[in-house]
Amino acid sequence: MNIVVLLGGISPERNISLLSGRAVVQALRGKGHTVTAVDPARGANGILSNEDLLAASPREVTAEELASFRPMALVECVTSSVFDGIDAVFIALHGKYGEDGYIQSLLDLRGIPYTGSNALASAMGMDKAVSKMLFAVAGIPTPQWVTVRPDQARDAELLVEVQKELRGPAVVKPIDQGSTVGMTIVESGSLDDLSAAIEIAAQFSQQILVERYIPGRELTVAVLGDEALPVIEIVPKAGFYDYENKYTKGRTEYHCPANLTEEVRDHLQNLAVAAHGVVGCRAYSRVDFRLTDDNLPFCLEVNTIPGCTETSLVPMAARQAGIEFGDLCEEIIRLSVKA
Repeated sequence: MNIVVLLGGISPERNISLLSGRAVVQALRGKGHTVTAVDPARGANGILSNEDLLAASPREVTAEELASFRPMALVECVTSSVFDGIDAVFIALHGKYGEDGYIQSLLDLRGIPYTGSNALASAMGMDKAVSKMLFAVAGIPTPQWVTVRPDQARDAELLVEVQKELRGPAVVKPIDQGSTVGMTIVESGSLDDLSAAIEIAAQFSQQILVERYIPGRELTVAVLGDEALPVIEIVPKAGFYDYENKYTKGRTEYHCPANLTEEVRDHLQNLAVAAHGVVGCRAYSRVDFRLTDDNLPFCLEVNTIPGCTETSLVPMAARQAGIEFGDLCEEIIRLSVKA
């Protein structure tokens, strides 16, 4: 097949996307496909060399770098001749303009098949509040939540109401980012700490999710097609599973398969498939959970374009299921294109 891998992009997850895309490029080339790596942040001149790919690193993108990118570059990229005669696009973009339906809409307009969920499901999966409303309607347990605007960060009366609503520690995060970008866990009960956490999240989004913190184990379930892969438990050696712990080797332990009873494992896998379906995901996704000490699961979110780096979880679960990474990439394409 003649395949374009889209990677990089213009979100705070740009550098992780470069690593994900590099892994996909190498895997698909290893399977004999003709693969072009394209960074839409570069517009019509987005083709990356092997040297560009090798230079990718997981460092966080600076605000100055993000400010230098133009959303219009994505239009220039997708409408360029680079995409002429392409059989499929493998989307390895994470975050804003890559995982939220924008790039999917552009590819739809050109009639080019692409991997993963369509524009609508991508947009719903990226919006954490919309996802949680869908979970609630479908009977999928999810932590209690409220949404606030950046200009409400110093509204003491509103923050008191938020604390009353959630009754305990809270997780504060931008409504439409991934990789824990802009996320804070507020355990103190202090209004000042809650306000500061909202201000941090407001640097990345115009709407902020404030969610009840669920003590317990962190678990994730990948879905491939309409079947769940083995459950993974995520155990950071210090702190919570933030950007540094996600992408720094040795900072986090992963147990795959997770040490669970058969009943709890099956329940989590069924919930993951249900969450994948209610959001409208296609081909694959990864669903994140918290599990209490009483084995009560709470669904946090659906990732419609999960990472594919060395430390990423979908490839890990697939390997446990006997699917090597190159075969996984081909299966994602097959499941996406046939749909």
